[in-house]
Amino acid sequence: MTTHNQTLIFVVSFMMGIVCGDSLVYASEIAVMFFALGVVQVILYFFGKRGEWYSIQRGGAVSAASLYRIPLITILISFGIFLGILRTQFIAEKNVFVCHDVCEYNATIISSIEAKNQYQIFKVRNISSDEYFYDVEITTTLYPAYRVGDTLTLYGKVLPVQNIYPHLDTKYNGKHFEYVSYMHTKHVGSKMLYPKIEVTDQVPHTVTHMLMRWKDDLVRRVTMYVDSPASLLASGMLFGSSSFPKEMSDTFRVAGLSHIVVLSGFNIVIIISFIMTLLSFFPRGIRIFVSGFSIFIFVCMVGASPSVMRATLMAFISLLAMISNRVYVAKQALIISLFLSVIHNPEILLHDVSLHLSFLATAGIVYMSDPLMHFLQRTRFNSMPKFFQELFIISFSAYSSTLPYVMYTFGSVSVYALIANILVVPLVPLGMLFSLLVVLFSYLSSTLTFLFGFLDTVLLSGIVYIAEVIERLPYSNVHVHISFFGVSLMYLCMVLSVKYISVSCKDETSVTKELPMSQGVISY
Repeated sequence: MTTHNQTLIFVVSFMMGIVCGDSLVYASEIAVMFFALGVVQVILYFFGKRGEWYSIQRGGAVSAASLYRIPLITILISFGIFLGILRTQFIAEKNVFVCHDVCEYNATIISSIEAKNQYQIFKVRNISSDEYFYDVEITTTLYPAYRVGDTLTLYGKVLPVQNIYPHLDTKYNGKHFEYVSYMHTKHVGSKMLYPKIEVTDQVPHTVTHMLMRWKDDLVRRVTMYVDSPASLLASGMLFGSSSFPKEMSDTFRVAGLSHIVVLSGFNIVIIISFIMTLLSFFPRGIRIFVSGFSIFIFVCMVGASPSVMRATLMAFISLLAMISNRVYVAKQALIISLFLSVIHNPEILLHDVSLHLSFLATAGIVYMSDPLMHFLQRTRFNSMPKFFQELFIISFSAYSSTLPYVMYTFGSVSVYALIANILVVPLVPLGMLFSLLVVLFSYLSSTLTFLFGFLDTVLLSGIVYIAEVIERLPYSNVHVHISFFGVSLMYLCMVLSVKYISVSCKDETSVTKELPMSQGVISY
């Protein structure tokens, strides 16, 4: 059994333990049972190994002890489930702050401001209570403007978050999308709508708040030189800004392009590539260290959402492989990054839709790309340009790996998403590069900034236009609901198909190369 398969079995067992610990009443008893079973298995395993060694010393005679040898897979499963259940026992108990009457609430803004058409949204954290409460999401008028790190006194009602369905009718997604649980993974438990607000302090008191204010300043620089709505798209792709009008968000969602308007692995790739190129005359160790430090600063600046952390961890693993002269294995990095993310916050395993989609898309690329490339090499597909082959394979892998989950969770299908991604994805790195150059040259040269701002406006406006055209096509968004059994069956068929293609092509000479890091490591 390969190291990757051992890691995969252990991590899957660990996640099964998380599910058991979260949902079963007798989870503690089950954990004790699996721990005891694991200890017995370890003893028998080494007893069997010792018996095999003695049998070899005696010329190959079969030892009775070797008959009790336990497969390593059963040990990994037992301890994986035990550790998963054990981790759920250490989840901090959180309270939801609720005040049905008008009350005073002292808090600090801890998130970037999301400016919508007529209002703004931000997240605040209580500064006067010793208990561990979820954060509160504030919705207020567009003006006056607030900043990260401001200390506020708010007057109003604090109500718990309730299940709402922002995209589709509850007929399609009400059963499988728990908005409350999703908001809890973002540490939000209650909301205040248009409270009276008094600013008591405008000085940021943490390094994170200062970095987030710097990010907001960079977003304003993009807005100055790039016309709307291209500026909204540029800010979203580069810094994760969420100030999109609902109409624009719906357009990209229906077109199947929502992943390009949020932070993704492309951000990490651009940082690494930029640093490596800029410091090309320095030793590799220095370039890797500076790249890792820059990624850390970037994550602190934009916020460590689970999907961003998944991409960041994979990037750190790739840098670690480079500095230690080891081969980077994208499959192993993906599983390890998911494992570390779930250890940090077990709730995201069950309720964070963005992490699920990010992981499924990346898993599709990592596991399906090579087998599909081998399979299609037998067809006329092989005569197409190499760039188009890789683009199609990556887009198809990501789309097909997320499709069952999207149908199960949201009850809808973006029919033209594959076409949209083939048209748009090649433009995304260039758009992000132009946006980055706008930010950099805004400190150096207004002439060059206006030039790159114009190019960025033209390019990103083209992406918006493509999304709008696809949204207007007939049947662009179809309601398709499947059950848990249906989604399980679809993924089972997908795994078996990929396995069959891999086995059938294993004796052939490989005609594909390792995907570049920007694709194989952190594409989505």
